[in-house]
Amino acid sequence: MVLVSVFALQMNAQINAPGKFYVTPKIGYNMANITLFDKYGADPRHGINVGITGEYAVNERISIEPGVFYSMQGSTFKLGSVKLGLHNDYVTVPVLLKAYVADGFNVFAGPQAGFLINSRLRLNSGIGILDDIVNVLSSSLNLAKYENTFDFAIVAGLGYQLPMGLSISANYNFGLTNVPKINDLKMPWQKEDEQPYAFDINAKNTVLQVNIGYRF
Repeated sequence: MVLVSVFALQMNAQINAPGKFYVTPKIGYNMANITLFDKYGADPRHGINVGITGEYAVNERISIEPGVFYSMQGSTFKLGSVKLGLHNDYVTVPVLLKAYVADGFNVFAGPQAGFLINSRLRLNSGIGILDDIVNVLSSSLNLAKYENTFDFAIVAGLGYQLPMGLSISANYNFGLTNVPKINDLKMPWQKEDEQPYAFDINAKNTVLQVNIGYRF
């Protein structure tokens, strides 16, 4: 009877108290890809994201939710029978506008800034020793200098907030910044006064995320 009474009180509790600030640690699953590789049948990189958000309730229906996350992104692509993984790790800072449309059900969207902190290649040829050697050697080669260290994206998703604190959400991040830094490239045989070759590269991050968290 006590448990039933507590549960009933929780279900009747106010989800979003106006003027209150909530803190929510979160962890979740990432399925990431890069648009250029995706066109050639690339596989997504599977990883995690972990971070924390702060949510300010403007009123019972509307909140503003900034956050900071560590996010594993990138892609996996094939060269013949060999798979190469581009493993990019970011610190992302979303700032979301969240609307509670029915009870704890909410939708949210907003901009996100991403900062590249690490970029590595991973080989998967099916030959264990070769993969181990190449991956150890590549661990000392940070490809971040060939990529844009700042990534801008738009986040959109939906979630459900339980009165007792547990939250679940799913969102999709649409990258608007090219991952590689190559806009124009001068070939070794070109003279100093010759114009570099121009490249129109459409290689942007896309990430599907599913998260759980607990709001305090």
